[in-house]
Amino acid sequence: MDDVDHGLLHRVAAGDQRAFEELYARHGQPLLAYAEGLLGDRGRAEEALQDTFLATWRGAASFEGRSTVRTWLFGICRRQALSRMAGRRPAPLPMEAAAEVPAGEPGPEAVALARADARAVAAALAELAPAHREVLDLAFGAGLAHAEIAEVLGIPVGTVKSRLFHARAGLARALPDAAAVGVSGREAGR
Repeated sequence: MDDVDHGLLHRVAAGDQRAFEELYARHGQPLLAYAEGLLGDRGRAEEALQDTFLATWRGAASFEGRSTVRTWLFGICRRQALSRMAGRRPAPLPMEAAAEVPAGEPGPEAVALARADARAVAAALAELAPAHREVLDLAFGAGLAHAEIAEVLGIPVGTVKSRLFHARAGLARALPDAAAVGVSGREAGR
């Protein structure tokens, strides 16, 4: 995937609008979902996404390749979303909003959450610290690896792992039935 993204970004830097459209098609939806998770408001998330891609268009030539293109885009999106927060704590999204986000193969966490009562999940997520919700969004919503999350958030990989552990533990305490099927278990393949 990253070779394709690198090629697209190189073409965007040269002013290729079709490459820009393809980059948007590949990453727009997960970036929007991430921004909406941070901001708790679809309209402001759409503005953050628009500004993310405007910054991408303008700054494509400045990409240095120190991360993947996808990670770079999430970093831009995060900065755009945080600039809109103005000291407000991000509001949790209702579980019904998750139906709008396309999903790949469900992992054990997704299966456990699907079995749990949606209101209980929403309440449990609302009780998590914003930093814990954010790593959950990036890990399970956007599918980023620990190193990519660390890059986006500007924190060490160990801190990402710790936040994920504490987030899953918080969910497991709030959702005891889900804990039995793997929410509190170790994440495979990361």
